Amino acid sequence: MEYALPMKTTTLTLDDDLIQAIESEARHTGRAPGQVIERVLREALLERAPAKPYKLRWVTVEGPLQPGVDLDDRSSLLDRMEDRS
Repeated sequence: MEYALPMKTTTLTLDDDLIQAIESEARHTGRAPGQVIERVLREALLERAPAKPYKLRWVTVEGPLQPGVDLDDRSSLLDRMEDRS
């Protein structure tokens, strides 16, 4: 006894030029139009798959503060960072 994977049937409304392209690809590859659509959709969705998360390499160095910088004076620090001093 053969078992089939569960599949859904759906109806798509496509532009005529897209239908012609699908039918042309189906003839060219010897596949059914539904197989062409499925392959193209899978490829398109896999291309959009999120990339691996970026890992930031945090590098710190020791050094003195710039003259006039007081880390305890938040207002002054923000002014200096925004070039308002």
